[in-house]
Amino acid sequence: MIYQYNFGGRNVNQFPGGGLGCLLFAILLIVGGYYLLQGLYYLLLWAAPALLVLAAVINWRVFPDTIKSWLESMKSNPVSGLISLALAILVFPFFSLYIFLKALGYRKMEQLRKEFGTQEGYTRAEEEYVDFEEIESKPKSTPRMNDGTMDDER
Repeated sequence: MIYQYNFGGRNVNQFPGGGLGCLLFAILLIVGGYYLLQGLYYLLLWAAPALLVLAAVINWRVFPDTIKSWLESMKSNPVSGLISLALAILVFPFFSLYIFLKALGYRKMEQLRKEFGTQEGYTRAEEEYVDFEEIESKPKSTPRMNDGTMDDER
C-alpha cells in the first residue's frame, strides 16, 4: 500500500510548476554553474603562476611525479594519456590548482610520516626480524564415528 500525503492540497512529491518548472530549474542550475565555473577559471588564470611557484617552493617533487604518472599512463593507455595532457593544457588554471593542492598533500604526508615515525622510535627500514620456533601441532583426540569406532580403525 502506498500512502500519499497532501499538504495544502498539493502532493509532497510534486515539484512546483510540474515538468515545466523542473525544466526551468535545471536550465537555471546549468547557467548558474557555467557562470560560477567561468568566474573561477578567470580567478585561477590570474593565480596560476603564483600557485605553480608556491607548489615548487612547498614540494618540488610534485612536478616529476606528475610527469612520471603521465608517462606511465601513456605506456598503458596512450589515448587516455593524450586526453589527460589535452585537458591539462585546456584547463591550465585548474591543473595549476591541482598541482598546488598535491604539493600541500605531499607536505602533510611528510609531516605525518615524521610524526608517527619518531613516535614509534624506529622507521620501517630499521625493523629487525624476530626469531621464532616452529611447533608441530597434533589434534588432541581423534573424533569418534557414528558407529562408535575411531577414524583410524577403519
